[in-house]
This record gives sequence, C-alpha cells and structure tokens, in this order.
Amino acid sequence: MASMSSSAFSAETLSDKAKELVERNLKREESERISCCIAVCGGGGKSLSALSSTAGASQLLLEGCITYSRKSLLSYIRLPSDTTGFFYTSMKAARLASNAALLKALQFQTANVRRMPHCVGVCCTSSLTSSGDEKSKAFIAATSADGRQLCLSIVLDGDSGRTREEEDICVSNWVLRAIDFVSSGSNAVDDLHKEGEKEAVTIDAKYTTAEGIDIETAVKRVVDGAQPIAVLIPLYKSGHPVSFQALPTPVIPNGSLIFPGSFNPPHKGHVSLAEAAVQTEQKRRPCSRSDKRAVYFELSLSNADKPAIDPRSIMERLQYFLELESLPSHWGVILTMAPLFSDKVRRIKNCIETFDNSCPKMSFVIGTDTLVRLIDPKYYDNDESKMVSALQEMEGTRFVVGGRLEQKGKAKRPRFLSGGEEISQLPVTVKDMFTTISEETFRSDISSTEIRNSKQK
Repeated sequence: MASMSSSAFSAETLSDKAKELVERNLKREESERISCCIAVCGGGGKSLSALSSTAGASQLLLEGCITYSRKSLLSYIRLPSDTTGFFYTSMKAARLASNAALLKALQFQTANVRRMPHCVGVCCTSSLTSSGDEKSKAFIAATSADGRQLCLSIVLDGDSGRTREEEDICVSNWVLRAIDFVSSGSNAVDDLHKEGEKEAVTIDAKYTTAEGIDIETAVKRVVDGAQPIAVLIPLYKSGHPVSFQALPTPVIPNGSLIFPGSFNPPHKGHVSLAEAAVQTEQKRRPCSRSDKRAVYFELSLSNADKPAIDPRSIMERLQYFLELESLPSHWGVILTMAPLFSDKVRRIKNCIETFDNSCPKMSFVIGTDTLVRLIDPKYYDNDESKMVSALQEMEGTRFVVGGRLEQKGKAKRPRFLSGGEEISQLPVTVKDMFTTISEETFRSDISSTEIRNSKQK
C-alpha cells in the first residue's frame, strides 16, 4: 500500500493513455487484439469518452456502460433489485460487475472466435465528493478471459483541492491503466504504485495471476455437472494453433455449426466435412461481412453408440487437432456429457446469447450413418410420430449432412450416399431441418478406424 502527494493525472494524460492503448492494440495481430467491455458505476466515466473519441477504438472497446443507480448496477450483474447487504461502492461490486462485463465481451466477440481468449471485462465503482470533509473512494476490477484479475482500491485525499470533475479524471486515468496492466500480461504490481507517486491517493493493488481454467479442470466441471459444456478456443502463434484455452464461462455464437464425434483421431476428412458444411450454410444463410461462421468439434464424454471417452484421453485428441495441417478459419472444441442430440441442443442453447430473445440457432454437421440413426423410428419405440416430435422439440436446430461412398455389398461401382433419399421420405414438418452437401462440395472416404488400425500395425 502506498500513499502519494500532488496530482499528476489530467485530461491530457487521460487522452494520451487512451491513444496509447488503442495504437498498441492495433499493432497486434488481428486475432490477438484485446476486446473489452467497461462498466462505470459513479465516477470514472471520462475513461469511456476518452476511448470512444480515439480513432481505432472500435477494435478495443465493445461496450461502455454507466450504471449510475443501484438498481442499474444490480441489473448489470443480474442480481434481484431487492438484494440486501450489497454495497454499491465496494470491491465486491467491482469484481461482480467486472465478471459480468467479461461475459458480455465474450458474447459480443462471438463474431470472431479467435479474439475471444483476449477479452477483458472492467468495472469501476466509486463515490466521489468535492468536499474536504469526506474522502472519495474508487474500486476498480479488470478481469481477463484467461483468469487474471487486477483489483485496485483507491482512496483520494480530501485535502488535495481537486474538484469533482478532477477526481473523475483521476479515477478515469486509473481505469485505463487497469486495462493496460491486464492486457499487457504484466505482473509488476509495484509499477502501479510507482506510476502514481505524484497522485494524492492511497492505492492498494491486488493481482491474481491464475492462468485461467486448465483443460483438466474444464473436463472435470463437465463430468461433475458443474457446467453444461466446456468451450475450448485455440490459441495461435505465427498463424498456427499451438494450444487451447478454456473460456471461463461457456459461450458460443448463435448459428454456429456443431460437429459431434469421437474424433479418435481427428483427420483431414473431418476438416473437409466441416469446411464443406460452412460453405453449404453460407449459401443457404449468408453471414454478414463482420461475422465469421464458427465450427465447433463436439466431444461427448458419453456416447449413445460407442464406449464412453476416458477423460484422460481428451488431451491426446486435442493435440491431434493442433497437428492437423488445415483447419477452419474460426473453430473450437466443445466438451459435453450429452450422448443424445436432444441433450446436446438443451445444453448448448444455454450457452448462446441472441440479444433479441429469439430462439438460439445451431446446425449439426453429421454423416449419413448418423442421419440414418437419427431418423430411424426404432430408436423411438418404433413410433414415427415420436421421432417427428423429438425433432420438432429441437427448435432452432438444423442438420447439415455429408455423404460417403456405399460400403456394404460387393457392387463394382459403389453409390455415393448423400442422405437425400432418406430425407425425402421424412414428413414435411421436419424435412426442412436437413440440408445435404453435394458430392462436388464434399466427399471423403477416409475413416478414423482406418487411421487407428494403420497406427497399430
């Protein structure tokens, strides 16, 4: 804890810091740029105006929100409006709102999956006064998607002679410095005290350097039922994926493609099918220019038709993904305990934010073998009406079907099975839930079983 005397922060230093933050962010690789949401409760709002008036800030600032009333703050952090024992100006409020801001940043950044690991949520809650009888207080929390959090407790000297506006400028400077500290990956907390030596404030800085949620923890949370799914986003270096980061809160984009499978191991056929599905969906429902359609390879630790996946083998399969030569531009891995499509839909829907209260949408990428099982009445007590009802209950869900060469029989010229014949026989009420990928767009005759067998020889 350090005490400082005379003021150095000003409107000019605030503007300079905003420009420094934005310019440094623009120099990063596009997929590694910081994206942040900021919530201001009381003073500190000039940090938002300083950023938003800086050219290039749209690559850094996703949302700035001023929650000036108590009920507004409670709404922001999703607490009931009649919550008691909650202090507006406190570190607890700052941390809760910082976590809420991070969740918003993850939800807003789903248009570009690669940038999700670099999201930051920030909150400043304060009580500022120009009276010398009381000391102004501010609490700032900045939380990154990899689990790091900086907490600043600030007391401004009531005898400094600052006006209410000057105190807001001082606190706003600290908001931007908190963003700078967390986004730079620094852990030198003492530098924050040294930088503010000319400030008439008392500051207590605490920094948690936990490197986010490791994969094993993410797997355990899913297996234990602590969260519905785990979302793993690849981290890139020099244009290649080198590792995965588990998001602190499972969030995926609305309209994503979900490719379920055991992926033992994943291979180029899986990638080709995923890319073909993206092309097919793009023709059916084009994305806006700013959105990037994402593909998530879903690994269910329990399977309806195959043995359950040993959680210890997950790391090996994830490593295989990183070693593939070609992958979709925007992709990730989802871990679930959902063997049935109805289970998958229910769990994944809870992780999609639509912002307009519309039904979350997703498209599953499947092969013809899975299609046949999905629509076979024998899995529904030999009752076709139950099969139709089960599909209709998966509102907002579609299926993109990739074909393959016929494997049964001894035909000299095996047929290409697209799934179209089976789909054509479905009732009209569910037929439109399915789209087939043409043979020209996708055909792969390789299988994971063949790859495993060749490695064992």
